Order: sequence, then C-alpha cells, then structure tokens
Amino acid sequence: MKISRVISHFFPNRCEACDCEIEVDAVLCSECGKLIKGPIMAPFELAHIDRAYSYWSYDTPLREMIHAYKFGDRPKMAGLFSKMLLEMFLAFGGGVDTVVPVPTTAEAFRKRGFDTNHLILKKLSRDLDVKIEDVLVATGKRSPQSRLKLADRHGNVEGKFRVKRELSTGKIILFDDVVTTGATVGQCARVLREKGVREITLFSIAKAKK
Repeated sequence: MKISRVISHFFPNRCEACDCEIEVDAVLCSECGKLIKGPIMAPFELAHIDRAYSYWSYDTPLREMIHAYKFGDRPKMAGLFSKMLLEMFLAFGGGVDTVVPVPTTAEAFRKRGFDTNHLILKKLSRDLDVKIEDVLVATGKRSPQSRLKLADRHGNVEGKFRVKRELSTGKIILFDDVVTTGATVGQCARVLREKGVREITLFSIAKAKK
C-alpha cells in the first residue's frame, strides 16, 4: 500500500471550499475547481495605476485558497498561484519583464515564516524570465488590512511604504495577491512614481467585489 493512501486513510485531505474529501496533493475538488475561470480579461481602474488586472474575484473557492495559503501554513500553494500569474503575464504582460511585489509587514513575515507575494513570484520565475525587484519596504506600524473596515483602510497604509533604491526601468508590473479597496497598491504605486516609474500595471490573483 502506498504511503499516500495510508496518510489519506487516517488524515483525509479536504477541499478548501466545500470540505469534501479529495486526493492528498489536491487543494480543491474538481467541482470547486471549475468555478475559477480566469483570467478576467477586462481591466479595472485604481489610483496611480495605468492598468489593473485580476485573475478572478475574491470569492469562493479562490478566497478559501488564498486564506489557506496566507493563514493556514500552506506555502506550497504558491505554485498554484504562480500558474495563474503566468497566464496573466502571457495575456497582459506586454513584454514588461520587471515585477515589483507589494511587501509583507515584518509582523506578518514573523508569523508565517515567508513573504507570500515574493514566494509566488519566485515560483513564477521558474517558468518565466522575469526580474523580481524587491524595492518596496513597508515602514511603521499598521493594522492588517483584512481586519479593518473598508473606510479605514486608506488611512492605515498612507505613508507606510518607501522605495529603498532606484529601479532599472520605467515600466513595471506591480503584484499583490489580493486587492480590496486598492489602498495598499495605490500607495505603493504613488511612491514608485515619485522615484521615476512612468508606467505601472497591476496584477493580482483576486479582486474583492465592491
């Protein structure tokens, strides 16, 4: 008997969205997986950003996948999100090969042990020739955006990012896993423009519905 079958017998793996039993190395069942049909072809608008694209909406089952990745100690799921991001680069990248991740806070890094955005990009770099520019730094103390009301999120991130060095190009892809109000990515884009970045396209795995 394969060890995977033994593990599955005593510790069954369950779909992150509907909780049905699934294969050991799976994240979603086949039915829930069919609900994700990205990437969304239509761009959306955000302050300080030229074009913004999201793979899919921040809803079941993608919402549960991201929550498990960020808060359930599932770093291996970065590979799944990198495949979604690869599709976005092929569809909307327009030849831009420099990507800037929105940085995690020091507190979040200590809790998780990894930078969620950077890990996805690291996985992506195995399949696509991209230059990851870790030039953004999160400064000061702020509450996790996920715990705040929408109206409070802009004030929470204002002045909380800086660029630690000049970039080698004026055109970049800004990447964040989830966009809700756009407050975080908007502040990141603003400080990047202050350092001379001329064109900013945003890629996100999921976008919350307004």
